[in-house]
Amino acid sequence: MEVKNVSIPIDIIIELLKKLSEEAKQEVFEKVFLEEDTSPLTIEEKYVIEKSEIELKNGETIAWPFGK
Repeated sequence: MEVKNVSIPIDIIIELLKKLSEEAKQEVFEKVFLEEDTSPLTIEEKYVIEKSEIELKNGETIAWPFGK
């Protein structure tokens, strides 16, 4: 696929985003900022996940103030 570049002032992009519904904003966010990684976890990543699960089970985590 051919790549094309377009110059748009940031203020126009911000105004466009403000006018979108929450669902549309979420879709834009997911497509622009989230990357899917299907590679296997490293040993270090597995360790961090296991440690985090133990901390959660023991009540050693803090509440995330967003998304409530």
